[in-house]
Amino acid sequence: MIGPERDTPGASPAPAPSPVGRLGHGARGRTLALATAGTGLFLVVMGILSASLLFPDFYQDWLAGYDPPVDALMGVMLLALSFRLGQQSVVAWFFSLFAPALTIGIAIFSPNLFSLASAVAATALVALIVPFRAEFYRAPVTGPASTQLIVMVAAILSLLFGMVGAEFLGGQFSPPIHGWSSALYFTVATISTNGAGFAPLSDGARYFVVTLILLGVGTFLSAVVVLFQPFLERRLERMAERLQRAQMEELADHVIVCGASTTARAAAESLQESGVRAVLLTPDARAVERLKAEGFAAQLGESSSEDDLRAVGISRARALVAADDSDAENLLTVITARGIEGRLRIVAVATIPSNVAKLRKAGANEAISAIAVAAKLVGAAALGPEGPSGPHTHTIRHD
Repeated sequence: MIGPERDTPGASPAPAPSPVGRLGHGARGRTLALATAGTGLFLVVMGILSASLLFPDFYQDWLAGYDPPVDALMGVMLLALSFRLGQQSVVAWFFSLFAPALTIGIAIFSPNLFSLASAVAATALVALIVPFRAEFYRAPVTGPASTQLIVMVAAILSLLFGMVGAEFLGGQFSPPIHGWSSALYFTVATISTNGAGFAPLSDGARYFVVTLILLGVGTFLSAVVVLFQPFLERRLERMAERLQRAQMEELADHVIVCGASTTARAAAESLQESGVRAVLLTPDARAVERLKAEGFAAQLGESSSEDDLRAVGISRARALVAADDSDAENLLTVITARGIEGRLRIVAVATIPSNVAKLRKAGANEAISAIAVAAKLVGAAALGPEGPSGPHTHTIRHD
């Protein structure tokens, strides 16, 4: 009988489950994303209240009073990062620690009720995120999503640089810049190159404006391109799909070649040389791209799918060639095509000679063994033009 296990003397205790082990992948991602978004929203509120209510700092330092834009913009950054943090983005994880660190740092130099509350919330977020660092280290660093995050963070930091610089050098402008709302307006207007109406009066202020324009304009233009590029790409893809569907609907008296094998490509090339339009149908997306780059008409789809065969105009086709590398796939293609069009001419290519009869029984008008045909051609070529059965007309070309 198997009884309850007892601790063995001298045996090491079982390791405690890690935080990663205690939470499932989906629950962990949602927990981190919600915590980051909640902390970000809290920082935004604290930054706005600190700028509006003007509570005095507990002690004066050289950065006293600069906590509102830091807290608010770091909160905006955390809100944006939360969407990617749930997907285990290592870039989002890194900046989700950077933003709280900046919030804690400004609370040290500008301590008041709101900045200290923000620092406590930021510290709690760091304590929650850090234990899961091993999971984020295994995630890819590069990619479109990472680039979008980096550009977004750069845009927020450029905005922070402009607001802090405008407040610090506010007395060196005409009219003077006072208050965070004026600093925000000056920064956005300067970056957008619309002109803020504040003229710099000193060399330091002029250098600051030039730096803000160069840094901000480049960053925000990059942000616009990177953030809107996926939408533009999807728009272009949908337009290309509609154009391709329209082209397929216009096809008539063509030949459908199923597969992306060497035989299928050779058959399509031979048909095109004869002036017959051929459409290659394959489920391999990369093969479709390669075929299109080589000048073939290719469609992504399964040759054993009635919908995909109809999409390439099987009802208007003059013939179908099943030339996949798999005889089983060719058999399914023949059965499906014959079920759709009973009078369609179907030619099937068998990689194994014994499957020729099976393909004919499935409904193929012609079933050809590529190996048998190649063997006959090689044998005829080896016997020379005057073989045992007289001259032959087969030729072998080497392109």
